Amino acid sequence: MIDAIRQELASAEPENARSMLRKNWLRLIIESHTSELEQLCLEHPDSHDPDLLLIRACCRDLAGDSYGAGYLRGQGLRTAPDDFVACFTELLLAPDASTKAAAADRAHVALAQCEPDDDYSSALFLLGWTEVRLRRDFPRAIGLLRSAAEEARMRGRTETHRLAHSNLAFALTQAGRFTEAEQILDMLPLAPRSTDWDQFEGGLPEAIRGCIAYWRGDFEEAIALFESVINEASSGNNFEAQARLYYVMSLIALHRDTRYDAAANLLEHISRTDKHGIPWDTLRRVVAAWLAHAEGQSERARALAAPTLARTGAAVAHALLAELYRVLGEPELSGQAFRLAAAAGMPRYARVSTLVTSAALHSTAGRGQKAHEQLERALENAASERVFAPFLTEDPVINDLLAAHANWGSNDPGFLHKVLEKQSLHSTSVTGILTDREREVLVCLRTTMTAEEIATHLRIAYPTVKSHIRSIYRKLEVTTRRDAISASVRNSR
Repeated sequence: MIDAIRQELASAEPENARSMLRKNWLRLIIESHTSELEQLCLEHPDSHDPDLLLIRACCRDLAGDSYGAGYLRGQGLRTAPDDFVACFTELLLAPDASTKAAAADRAHVALAQCEPDDDYSSALFLLGWTEVRLRRDFPRAIGLLRSAAEEARMRGRTETHRLAHSNLAFALTQAGRFTEAEQILDMLPLAPRSTDWDQFEGGLPEAIRGCIAYWRGDFEEAIALFESVINEASSGNNFEAQARLYYVMSLIALHRDTRYDAAANLLEHISRTDKHGIPWDTLRRVVAAWLAHAEGQSERARALAAPTLARTGAAVAHALLAELYRVLGEPELSGQAFRLAAAAGMPRYARVSTLVTSAALHSTAGRGQKAHEQLERALENAASERVFAPFLTEDPVINDLLAAHANWGSNDPGFLHKVLEKQSLHSTSVTGILTDREREVLVCLRTTMTAEEIATHLRIAYPTVKSHIRSIYRKLEVTTRRDAISASVRNSR
């Protein structure tokens, strides 16, 4: 295609070259021919044609030159007709969500009017890519990306097919459908080389797996995955920036305080402006506030978080913010963050987080029945995709509530047991005191199981269970089951 366009440029009919560029620019960008594409635009006799300026703006953006992209975009939009090129350029370049959403609405109409030789598969991909970032209708975004992948497969567009599938995995992850996302990632072929689009997206497959690992409470795995993505020299947006945010939250979850200074530096270099419709400054501020709280700087945490209550469209960030304000003793501000999260349409894992926060707020206010009802809803939402992270905390309110919930009566005692087991494994203090088997027995002690039932559950002899219980009591310096549970909660703080 590049050679064919170059031949037309050398002919006496450069308008043919312009037509070919308009028809194929999206494909050439997606297939990582950005440098050659921009050079072809410059070689055209009318290099100031608005369409060619807009195509160059997209090339500049993928190359990491946001200032050049913004300049060329402005030049092109001043005189460009409201057509396919202008519309799909805005899908890539519009900085704020409202402009990008308006462009997406126009793009849906433009797609329905594609002619047979138009680049339909590339357009489908870019529109699906945009809808994921707008986060306004995940089922629609998922459908667009599935369609883009199938269209690319039928047309033999290998690279577009791969990128559509990787972004489909991202869309499914954002929607909370972790298992489906992992299945797609497992089948995803490796990129044959480091492509322009892969560099632009910033380590998408690893970032997706790291996000899933975080919400499943596998913080060590998440850290390892994010470390393979993070590039301190990057511009701090797209998936590399997402990796930074979840990396810092994983460090906080594991109390890796020796890395907090480096974590603060990573956050400092995340974009302060919206990019591709994503409110990066809101996300950065919420995580930075959590980091300040972890460092014992509560007033700094409040100062960092305050501006985010005036922003919308960041459901996961506001779900995390609701929990932060709860632990800071600000229930009214926690409620504001709740409402912002709900207004944006929360994925299931964010809903689990807000339900756990709500349960803790009710418990603190003395509304025990309501607290258990909210906790039960959290468990119900968490079970199918094994969302453990919101339960893995050293907060005594949540720990006590979980310990009491077995007696309250869960509809899914099996998953509650998994949560308690995961929570016990997460507790580094208890891990240092008890053996692996003793920790398993202690998890069972936090339920209503008798010693005989524990023996059956763990497939060990009843006298062995009794021996483990005596050892647990001795190591925790207690004499009763209730005191053992209380001591384990204290040790996990």
